[in-house]
Amino acid sequence: EMHKTFENMSTDSNSHSFSSSSVMTYSKVGNEPPKVFQAVSSTRRAPGGIKETHQAVKDSESGLQKMTIGHHIKDKGHVVEKKYNKRTGEKELNQDFQNMDESEAQSFDDEWQQEVSRFQSSHPTSCLRKPQSPVGFQAALMGPEHPHGNQKKIEAQGKDKTKSSKRTSQ
Repeated sequence: EMHKTFENMSTDSNSHSFSSSSVMTYSKVGNEPPKVFQAVSSTRRAPGGIKETHQAVKDSESGLQKMTIGHHIKDKGHVVEKKYNKRTGEKELNQDFQNMDESEAQSFDDEWQQEVSRFQSSHPTSCLRKPQSPVGFQAALMGPEHPHGNQKKIEAQGKDKTKSSKRTSQ
């Protein structure tokens, strides 16, 4: 019974909800560096079809660090994904526009902020408050923090990429 209640709540556009999951693995063999894999995902929902999604992955073996943040109002959405490969220095920014054109992104983002502000109050536990990034993920996506060593090399290689896509549902 309780499972059905939570299932219905996640699709009910008149309720607030928050869900989160995370996984971490660690392995170390002999003198090799440890292998660490972390993944976190969270979704916040508010009345009116407002939804915010966060996903982050950090994989020491491949060097991949990725963060995705999605803002949704009913069937429209703007999802931004940043990737950084610590081994190659390659950075990538992808944007996915769901049921809208890229030219509508700014007005959608403004509308999303306005809708979310209705639920932000002076209460410290208000729903859809400004999200906190998982520790280390945001800094990791920005690349090395210190302006020395391989950061200049990465910039000189010009490996930054930006992509946009539009998706519509039928």
